[in-house]
Amino acid sequence: MTQYLEPVLTKTKIVATVGPASQDRDRLHKLILSGVDIFRLNFAHGHYDVMAEVVKSIRELSDELGRSIGILGDLAGPKLRLGELPEEGLALQAGEQCYFAREIPSSDPSILTTTYPGMIDDLQVGNQILMADGIVSVRVVEKEPDRIVCEVEQPGRIFSRQGVNLPGSQLQLSSLTPKDLDDLQWGLEHRLDFISLSFVRRAADVSGLRERIESFSPDFRPLIVAKIEKPEAVDDLENILSETDVVMVARGDLGVEVDIVRVPGLQKRIIKECNRRRVPVITATQMLESMQQNELPTRAEATDVANAVLDGTDAVMLSAETAVGRHPSRVVSMMSRITREVEPLVPSNKDLPMGRSSRNPATELTKAVTLGAIHAAEEIRASLIFVLTRTGKTAFAISEIRSPVPIVALTDDPQTARWLSVAWGVHSVVTDIGHETPTQMRDFAIGWGIAEGILHSGDRIAIVGTTDWSDAGKNLMMVHAVP
Repeated sequence: MTQYLEPVLTKTKIVATVGPASQDRDRLHKLILSGVDIFRLNFAHGHYDVMAEVVKSIRELSDELGRSIGILGDLAGPKLRLGELPEEGLALQAGEQCYFAREIPSSDPSILTTTYPGMIDDLQVGNQILMADGIVSVRVVEKEPDRIVCEVEQPGRIFSRQGVNLPGSQLQLSSLTPKDLDDLQWGLEHRLDFISLSFVRRAADVSGLRERIESFSPDFRPLIVAKIEKPEAVDDLENILSETDVVMVARGDLGVEVDIVRVPGLQKRIIKECNRRRVPVITATQMLESMQQNELPTRAEATDVANAVLDGTDAVMLSAETAVGRHPSRVVSMMSRITREVEPLVPSNKDLPMGRSSRNPATELTKAVTLGAIHAAEEIRASLIFVLTRTGKTAFAISEIRSPVPIVALTDDPQTARWLSVAWGVHSVVTDIGHETPTQMRDFAIGWGIAEGILHSGDRIAIVGTTDWSDAGKNLMMVHAVP
């Protein structure tokens, strides 16, 4: 048995955020061996020179370990933050009034400002303003030309640069800031596999990012991840799913923008709709938060990860746990153990129509052959399903079914292999075997499985392939017993 056995047999993908605790080459190496499938670069905090070294290390380690590791660039988006306040912060008392202005007048340093001066124009009397991750809340009671008057509802102390959320308010902010455009350009130049868009409000935000990508990079298209963290995005989810390649349930800001008691239900609703529309989905934020310091998670955290898997998520994400935590590799190993424990309980999606994703449609021939292969693999209790795929469509289509049989995608395109790092149950192998005969395909699959310590004499496999790699669909299905 080799060190690659667990990644092949683990179906739920793990996304790990890179930060000071994990950005050197040795730690990245340990994280990959612990089970990371995708590394997240957070443009809100990272520096280009450091991130460039991280990308270089990940690509080199991927080649050395024979693992197709994806890299996700997370655009910060139009995050509102408080302006400068005294070093000790500002204590707001319940019932008192406070003021937001476009600029801080020198005569009154207690006047509040934000990074978005237009907030003064967009807010209306009755709108709520949340600060410090929702701990402090005020409500607009009066509007003047250059400032708004608010009454403190939930008291607390606020500090410079803390986040500001405006639930239910209609802002005129662009979904892409000038910094986002610079970060996007950098991400495309370094050929990041995924680009995530923060604070998506509507489908047009996603299509706008796609247009920017096409204008910046005519020859390279990363997959777009739409982060659902605003109530407007939940309301327009159906249309967003028609535009995006992947969805992220970003529970951090979502839990501030809506009443926190709604978050569990919204998570289940979003994942269910993504499954129905066959769009890969990532669940994120505070999944193993206590492991920033502790060596074991709480029981509630372990249950949270397990429930996300049972809900149907394709991937689970770690943020501060791996970016600044004390035990990055231990956290990833623990998350992998939890997901593997509950994956046998994940219900099948066979009752849903196959290949419905508008961004990733499968041909009718591919659907028929694929469904036949899955049925055969489960009937003969196959150890693996091998699928030949050039663009990833067939592998994504099989992933949609949530079969208990692990999938090995054979592709001649390294980029496709990295895109499949987000697909539930799919392990990618880069090879040109698709140009060979069906017998050679079979022999390669068996040889690879034996070399990895997964297949043994008497085990059975299923293969989905084609007699002509250049064809648009798959027309070949084989089953075979390992001699």
